[in-house]
Amino acid sequence: MSTTQYAISCCLVVAAGMIVAACAASPDPRPSPGNAPATSAPPFEAACAYVTSWGGEDVCGVHVPDGRALGCVRTGSKPHGVAVSPDGSRVYVSNEGSDTLTVVDASSFRVIAEIPVGHMPNQVALSPAGDRLWVTNNADSTVTIIDTATHAVVQTLAVGRAPHIIVTNAARNVAVITSEGDGALDLFDLSTFERVSRVPVYGFPRVLATTRSGDAAFLTIRWLNGALLVDLQSGGPQDRVALGEPRFAPEGKDAHGIALTPDDRVVLLTTQMTDQLTFVDAETLAVIDQIGVGRNPNWVEVTPDGRFAVVSTTDDDSVSIVDIPSRRVLSTVQVGRQPKRLVVGRCAARKVGG
Repeated sequence: MSTTQYAISCCLVVAAGMIVAACAASPDPRPSPGNAPATSAPPFEAACAYVTSWGGEDVCGVHVPDGRALGCVRTGSKPHGVAVSPDGSRVYVSNEGSDTLTVVDASSFRVIAEIPVGHMPNQVALSPAGDRLWVTNNADSTVTIIDTATHAVVQTLAVGRAPHIIVTNAARNVAVITSEGDGALDLFDLSTFERVSRVPVYGFPRVLATTRSGDAAFLTIRWLNGALLVDLQSGGPQDRVALGEPRFAPEGKDAHGIALTPDDRVVLLTTQMTDQLTFVDAETLAVIDQIGVGRNPNWVEVTPDGRFAVVSTTDDDSVSIVDIPSRRVLSTVQVGRQPKRLVVGRCAARKVGG
């Protein structure tokens, strides 16, 4: 074992010890759905997925679950984060290479606005009403807040160092922002833009998914093939999902993408090193199943009805559509080059292309 690997291993051992100690002192924040995850297939509603292509400099749309390609539209340089409005009419894409936000009309698949933001904009998230868009600017340690009706910048907030991922939670009316430089999660009030609290996670935070109540989050961190269960109220990691380390990941990209079904029953994790999608019981943290989904799975999102998952596979230039109850891949759809982030939401009425 090299000196670097030994140091990383020691850090993980220390972090795990902190998690165990926190578990003994705090109430269990994990969701309590009751029975084990169901395997019967519920009725489904059609949805649309939009995926950014880091290498192709575009965003592509895919109809779910049939996998019908909706087309692609050119964005700025190095498109990364993506969000879709609650009514499905607008798609928002952050462009890390051009420091802009692209606004796309989802019905015609045409760009309607290009908005300057901060340096290296990473992820984007809408307020529950869809009237404000929050953009994390990784190199500036700021967040740009945009009025979606006027496309005007409302405010630029100073946040933790190197903000990366942002999600919003309607139940608590907060934005949860990962601070890579501080090893923490920052919670901001969506109405006042004031910071509510800071939650330390004792590691390099990557991607997170909050429970419906907003009391807890599942978080992937660098050099852990799994996820932390983080209490967002009393503060800090309480438990973890450990999938085992298949081999050392030089960039720390073991488990990366994470999503939670709308009923808070199942956590879905993508592991880039093993090309797998893992299903985890959110209450017991036990692994339910693991399936192959393509090379270098980056991101995963769940349809609003909880029936399907969509996974971007960066090295295959595709997305995989997965049936959650049966845990099998239904189809693989080619998109742009090096797909990364994606979002799933309502479909807009199409003006062009059906």
